[in-house]
Amino acid sequence: MAAAWSWGVLLFLAVSASAGAMTDVQKGTAAPGFPRNVSTNDPEVKKAVRTMVYAFNNMTNDIYLFKELKIQKAMMQVVKGIKYLLTVELAETVCRKNTEYILDDCDFQKGRLKMVVTCYSEVWKISWLNVEKVTVLKCS
Repeated sequence: MAAAWSWGVLLFLAVSASAGAMTDVQKGTAAPGFPRNVSTNDPEVKKAVRTMVYAFNNMTNDIYLFKELKIQKAMMQVVKGIKYLLTVELAETVCRKNTEYILDDCDFQKGRLKMVVTCYSEVWKISWLNVEKVTVLKCS
């Protein structure tokens, strides 16, 4: 009889804990493995954005380089490293691709030549393997 009672208590505690966890997820607290919002000013987010910018510049046929104009949204997810999920506005600069440059020193194009694109990107960083790669890059 005591064994049946203790199993009932354990079952009740397990169900209560599961319900509590579901409530936490619904309230917005992220469980491990779920993406969560991070500050767009976070230095690691800015590094991930710059990795995405370099990938974008390597993929386009434009003669001018692009750089980040505004980080609209940043999320991170812990999955065998850290995956950054980014929505970023990129704008065309005055720096040409075929020259030596420091992207931070490149001014944005002005007037009608200024082209702005919005990109969604996923950048995966596995620090212990020294790997950082862009797995998704969609721009419009």
